[in-house]
Order: sequence, then C-alpha cells, then structure tokens
Amino acid sequence: MFDALLAAMPLPAIEECSAQTDIEFVYAQSVGLQAYVYGFPIVDLHKQKFNETHWTREGQPVASAVNDVAVYPHLLTPETQGQLRAPNVDTLYMNAWVDLSQGPVYLEVPEMGGRYYTLAFMDLYGKPIHVGTRTNQGEAGRYALVGPTGGVVEPGIEVVRLATDINWMLGRVLAQDAADEVEARAMAQKIQLIGQRGPEPVSASAVNPHQSIQYFAVLNEALKSMPVPPSAEGLLAEFDRFGLGPNSNFDINKLSASELLGLGCAIVQGPKLLTQRGFKPTRVANGWMISDKIADPGLDYLLRAEIARGGYINQPEEAMYPASVTDQTGEFLQGDRVYQMRFAKGELPPVDAFWSITAYDAKTSQLTKNSLGRYSIGDRTPGLQYDDDGSLVLTLSARPPADGVSNWLPIPESYFHVVTRLYLPKPEALSGDYVLPVITRIQ
Repeated sequence: MFDALLAAMPLPAIEECSAQTDIEFVYAQSVGLQAYVYGFPIVDLHKQKFNETHWTREGQPVASAVNDVAVYPHLLTPETQGQLRAPNVDTLYMNAWVDLSQGPVYLEVPEMGGRYYTLAFMDLYGKPIHVGTRTNQGEAGRYALVGPTGGVVEPGIEVVRLATDINWMLGRVLAQDAADEVEARAMAQKIQLIGQRGPEPVSASAVNPHQSIQYFAVLNEALKSMPVPPSAEGLLAEFDRFGLGPNSNFDINKLSASELLGLGCAIVQGPKLLTQRGFKPTRVANGWMISDKIADPGLDYLLRAEIARGGYINQPEEAMYPASVTDQTGEFLQGDRVYQMRFAKGELPPVDAFWSITAYDAKTSQLTKNSLGRYSIGDRTPGLQYDDDGSLVLTLSARPPADGVSNWLPIPESYFHVVTRLYLPKPEALSGDYVLPVITRIQ
C-alpha cells in the first residue's frame, strides 16, 4: 500500500498544471480531483493507522498493536500532540485501531461513575459512533464491535455496528488538572479491546501519501476491502478508468504521460480546493462558525474531506466545536494583537459536561508553546476572576496581560484560529439559540 517508489516521485509544479490543455490531462485531472476529495478520509486514516501502529518518530507518545488500546501518558502539549490536529487539552486521550475483518471485536468498559469519557469509533469515511458517558451514564458494559464482514456475536452483548472493517478509536477521559491525571489514566487503562491482536509496533519511517502520487495507490488498495455505497457506484466506476477504484489495480505504467500528469496535478491542487470550497458553515453568529451537517455530510464529499483535514469530529450531541478565525471587524485573528471575549452573567456556554476555549496556529491547527503553559481556558480553569456585575472577560494575547494572567488565554504569535468546545451541549446550544460572544480586538 505504501510504495516507496511512488512516494519518491516528484509532483508537478502548480505552474505546469495551469499550462496544460491536453484533453487526456484534463480528464485525468478531473477524475483525480474527485478521487482526491472522495478518498481524503480513507487515505488520511490509513496514513494514521500506519504511523500509530509503528514507532515513527522520536518522542512519539503512543503506538499500539491493532485491536489494542494505547493510553496517552499525559495531557497533550505542543511537544506531545503528534499528528493530532486541533487537539484538546482537557482530556486524556486513548488511541486504538480496530480491525473487524476477522469478525467482531469486544469492547469492555469499567464503571466510570461521574467522570466524563467518550470513545469515538471513526469509520474510514470519518463518521463517528460513540460509547461513553452520554450513552451508558458511566455504567460498566461489554459491547461487540461489528463491521461489514459480520460474524457471530456472543448472546446478550450489545452490538455496535460500524460501516467499515477498519476503524480508528479516539477516546477521551476527563482529567480535571495535572494532579487528576493519575486517576484518569488508571480508569482509561481499564478500557479494553478483545479480539485478534495485530503485531507489536516496530520502528519505521513515517508515511505521508498526501504528498505524492502514492495517494492513489493507497486509495485503490483501501477501496478493495470496503463496501461500495450505492450512492457512489457511478463515481467509483469512473475511478476504475484510471486504476483508482475498487475493481482495478493502480499501475502508473498503464497511464499515459498526460494522464499521470493529470493525476499528479490533482494531488497538487486538492488542498487548495478543500480550503476554498470544503467547509461551509450552516450558521455564523458573532463570527463563530458551525455546521449542522458536520457529523453527517452525506454526499457532500468536499465537506467530508475538509472535516477530516481539520481533525475529525464528534457527533454534535457529544460535543460541539464552534470555531472563529476573525474579530469583530471581520479581520483574521493575528498573534500580534490583543483580543477579549466577554461573557455576560448567566451567559457561559450551556453544557452538561464541560466547556473550554483553545487557540491554534492557523496553518498547522496545532498548539504552540507559551510562557504560562496554558493551552485552554474554561469552566475548570482555577482562579478565574469575574467582574462585579458577574461577567467573565477573557483576554487572548501572545504576551501576558498587564492586569494578570488569571483570565489569560495565550495565543500563537502567528495567524490563529479559536475553537470552543462544548461537551454534552444543552438543547439551546444545539439549536443555535445560544450564541458565543464575539472576539473583540482591543489593541
């Protein structure tokens, strides 16, 4: 699947792509772009699967065999976030790759009591299904994870059906603070997968098929083992014309020079297409963007791809992620400026679990270092100071505010974006009746 020769092939320059008019090139580029968009979560998750079931870099926090749960050693920081995009720093992460091609895999969860947790099982299309506090109220349980291959399930076991045999499980267990991590980790380590375990992780070079024609080889191999959705039959048949679909074998030697160039240009132009046309919020209020389609994009493959590129999501009933990239004037958020958010009394985010706000570098969607070592601010941040009228004013800046750091959210020195997390949002948040305050530039 991960061919070193394909990975080493140079991609064409964007100028070379723009200058082409040959009809073979245009056709291949068109089909290639559609395959790039349709296949983005499929290829991206196979990349993650390889890189997280092998030791691929120094300081890698976890690697695990297939069908085994790895618990992160601590809350995430800029140094330990790894490949995760827009990671949260409120919960201890768990990671697992689940392979159901040999039959059901069993999930055992302990009594978690009032400690919030969620296990998001992400199929290869990027759609999550959850097990956790919201679904079982923290009670102990045993579940059978079943994919398209099926298999016999033990009697009396609750079945969780997943759309693909390969799935990524990203789990989260709330840790109130650094001192609470030990107990949170002990609870997380009781969560077990029982099934045919894969080989133990070994050292390997990381793979990144997004940057080469290898993208289509990975997509081709993956599609062969996935059910074909009826709605995509025609599209995948078109992919087969260039060896990209489930009924063919990708072979660059069978492509003309124009066709190969067209596919290469699709890889070059794909990210730009996603950036410009992918995410379209269904509502924007006070500069905060959210999409009601984000948990189930349906046939909107552009949205599905951009969601995956941005870091995947939960079902909205589990968590909402309003995001903002602009201030009150519509200008992009920049690290050399100072901003504030003012929550009026009684207007804090309505949740049944917790809420937090995090700033990320705009280019990488990752955390950046700051002098305070604070990477989010929210309802569990100790020492928050409220004004006399009961309001809460947060300061977003790259440098510590002159009036103290109690209400300070450090931001990157570059362009950045902000994500507010609402875990177990209340109905008024889900409906859009509740609106976050605007990010206001004050300097």
